[in-house]
Amino acid sequence: MIGFLCLLLTLFTYWVSKKMYQRWNWSLLSPLLVCPIILIALLLGLDTPYETYESGSHWLTELLKPATVAFAWPIYKYFDLLKKHGTAILINVIVGSFLSVITSALLANFFQIDSTIEQSLAPHIVTTPIAMAISEMIGGMSQLTAVFVVLTALTGALLGPTLIRICRIKTALAKGIMLGTSANGTGTSKAFEIGPVEGTIASLSMLLTAGASLVIVPLFLSWIH
Repeated sequence: MIGFLCLLLTLFTYWVSKKMYQRWNWSLLSPLLVCPIILIALLLGLDTPYETYESGSHWLTELLKPATVAFAWPIYKYFDLLKKHGTAILINVIVGSFLSVITSALLANFFQIDSTIEQSLAPHIVTTPIAMAISEMIGGMSQLTAVFVVLTALTGALLGPTLIRICRIKTALAKGIMLGTSANGTGTSKAFEIGPVEGTIASLSMLLTAGASLVIVPLFLSWIH
């Protein structure tokens, strides 16, 4: 019963934070930031163990998988456009995936991070379900990987539009690739706020990043170790 109430609380908190974000359109009011803060504060205040919360809310995690697949619809809708720019998207995604895992390895080496944490960090730009699968494949902790993915997505969604303005990025192609490759599903949602073409390109970039990382991350980590 308590677990079910936690599920309802999560949905209500997300709904409220979403309405706030739509009302004021301020990045710091993003549901990805506001919702966890409110939930953590409530769980701590009510002295509710995470296991109790998870017993009811784990269904939301399961919904991530079909939600990711749903991004295929805009890809189908704009297939001709994506076909035209397919090579550019693929090259940028592969380069972005390589840079991501290289950066993770360099940071882990610089800060002398434990190998388990390094392996958990490696797939941080990939959408959550696939990132967790990659993490388990290479010996990381999937729950920790999920945290890194959320932090990466939040950072990308918050800073992405600002970087687009500072760097004077004008084309829908560049905006979509940037947000989809670096900030997974959250970046893709942000890209759809900019425009349907940007969002579609971000969707494909996100899915290609997941596919590329399934190969690149294990191979690179096995090579450096």
